[in-house]
Amino acid sequence: MSPRRLVPLAFAVLLAACDARLPEPETSGARLYAARCGGCHRLYAPGSLTTAMWQVTVARMQGEMARRGLAPLTADEEATLLAYLDRHSTGRDTP
Repeated sequence: MSPRRLVPLAFAVLLAACDARLPEPETSGARLYAARCGGCHRLYAPGSLTTAMWQVTVARMQGEMARRGLAPLTADEEATLLAYLDRHSTGRDTP
């Protein structure tokens, strides 16, 4: 497939991943994700990224929150969020 055809496809996948219904919406992980992440930007479907990609994204956003003067996630919040995202990611990454 040519790169020109991949761009619209990638955009469509990205749009579909935004503001998707969260799996297990009543769990602490889903509520934390909605509250802390959805307060600043659209939520991405947890299944839109792999576990490793979520780990990188959460770490990057921790830095972004600090840069903006927002309270970063506590260690417990980060663990809860990453566990939730891992359970619903596109799959575990293999080493």
